[in-house]
Amino acid sequence: MRAPVGRGLGLILIAGLLAGCSPKLPDGIDETALTEGVGRAIGSASTCVMMADASGKIVWRAGGYITCARNLPDCAGGQPVIAEVVLKAAVGKPARFASCPTGTGGANTVGWAMGPVPTGDGKPARDLTYVAVMEGERALPGREIQERVERAFTRAGF
Repeated sequence: MRAPVGRGLGLILIAGLLAGCSPKLPDGIDETALTEGVGRAIGSASTCVMMADASGKIVWRAGGYITCARNLPDCAGGQPVIAEVVLKAAVGKPARFASCPTGTGGANTVGWAMGPVPTGDGKPARDLTYVAVMEGERALPGREIQERVERAFTRAGF
């Protein structure tokens, strides 16, 4: 009888340790408000938004897993890449945005926005970088993605 209880406590301890090591948003940022705000601003199944700290470690992710994991054109003439690669390359660099067709037919486009997470008036600098990408027939242009997602960040407490 004691073995199952011991295993259960062990699993709880391991889960707690893993949760303590998992990346998280800075203090003062409401994750629910952030997720909902980004969802309202640019959310769809074809959207991926991620944030990383100064070391490139992902601290937050939202949006469709498929879009986050897909190789998409970088709109700069390079090889198709996944959002995480674009995010890590954007750490410490100025904000930028791009849009381009994803195929030869021209029906689908991809829009990228990336750069430092903006800091609102009176708020501490967080040293976070974001990438936001949409792909599909109704994908927003990169500039529009940038404006919408940065407003959502500010509303969530950044």
